[in-house]
Amino acid sequence: MRNRKSKIFILSFFTLMFGMNSMANPTEITQAFANGNISKLESYLNNNVDVMIENSASSCDKNRAKSLLSDFFRKNRPTNYSLTNKTEKGKSAILLGKLYTSNGEFSLFILTQKDTNKDFIYQIKITKNN
Repeated sequence: MRNRKSKIFILSFFTLMFGMNSMANPTEITQAFANGNISKLESYLNNNVDVMIENSASSCDKNRAKSLLSDFFRKNRPTNYSLTNKTEKGKSAILLGKLYTSNGEFSLFILTQKDTNKDFIYQIKITKNN
């Protein structure tokens, strides 16, 4: 499973480096992160989500992902959010941003895929910036 996650991040990196680069306004997903709105985020979580928060990684179901994010927001109350890049290709999108919290700044990576006209989150990576 770890090898799969590495491949996803490598593919995502090359996608960002070689085009399809378009800045966009924040979506409802990024707004939900900006506000720490778990109920709004829950509606976008896929049934299976890869969640990586700092040094902890988990491939989990929607309920577990919601629990992990709730715990993160309890410890790190969001104060601001800045979308730094949005890359789209076909039905997939990568959202990159900075999440400012009561405990510092975090980099945010979100991988979504459109299914029946709605974006679903397949992967979330939250990394604390130094």
